[in-house]
Amino acid sequence: METVNLDSKKMASPVNREFSITVSGVSLPLPCFFPSISSVKTNLNLLEYLRVLKALDHPLFLLSAYDLHNRCKRESQIIKNILRESVQNGKVVLIDSGNYESYWIRDPSWKRQSYWSCLKSCDYGLAFHFDKRLQSIRRRTVNALADEIEDGVIKDQARASKGTVIPIIHAYSENLPEVSAIVATKLNPIMIAVPERELGDGIIARAITIARIRKTLNERGLYYPLHLLGTGNPLSILMYAMSGADSFDGLEWCQTTVNYENALLYHFHQRELFGKQGQFDSLDIPYTQITLAHNLRFYSAWMKAMHDCLSSGKIADLAERYFKKELLEVLKERMAKI
Repeated sequence: METVNLDSKKMASPVNREFSITVSGVSLPLPCFFPSISSVKTNLNLLEYLRVLKALDHPLFLLSAYDLHNRCKRESQIIKNILRESVQNGKVVLIDSGNYESYWIRDPSWKRQSYWSCLKSCDYGLAFHFDKRLQSIRRRTVNALADEIEDGVIKDQARASKGTVIPIIHAYSENLPEVSAIVATKLNPIMIAVPERELGDGIIARAITIARIRKTLNERGLYYPLHLLGTGNPLSILMYAMSGADSFDGLEWCQTTVNYENALLYHFHQRELFGKQGQFDSLDIPYTQITLAHNLRFYSAWMKAMHDCLSSGKIADLAERYFKKELLEVLKERMAKI
């Protein structure tokens, strides 16, 4: 295939890209993917997912504060014990605010005070701030949006004695770079998070917004890792990592199954269409557990491949293997205008 000459280092200039972040004394390679655990749009009990992650000694995962808060006392204590053990064993646990679950379950009773009780009662390394989406975004200035986010992070960090709070930026796509940069200047956070759905329409538009955020953040003179909320598609992760994103979370690992050969996602019950692709296929355990293990093994290898290619300047080789030349040409042309 003819080379398109994508240079990820130029995309992320002038600050050198970082390839790890320290969380509670643990070095976490970047880019990274947090398998999300949620009671919404999934099939198993939270404990079942946690037990699979524990059995595979998976190094990182995300859990919803809403789900933890709404377990029965016995189950909640079991989960808290797993979280404590995970942190003690060097796993990076990320606690989500729970607003995703409360929205889909239509539970208006989920409040910041309940979130704070979770931050006090369980172990973790990172936590997203309580990000109730701001009203009337269009009529508010970028400074007003940044001030609201800053205030929320400071309030949550005061209650999060066991970990570090990450700001989530909510704004229209054209304002995300500026709001992110202002928040970075105000808080000097360990990481900044942005919902993928707010980056724009279509994968190219979203990649361009990420590159604009990365450029604006880097102009501050420090490297702030960028986390994308709700990004679990392997090809989206690759596209966005090339554009300047560093960290991702998503439910795809437990909702679908991935074909190792092309990184495409299929229905959860179609794994056997690919033939035997991993060490788990011949194990005498239920289909669901095999498929979850199959997916986690893929994501671990996928993120390592991106880490190695980005750090060695060979990300174009990976991109040309999975993306059509025409797509990369359009991306290169659009990136040149940033």
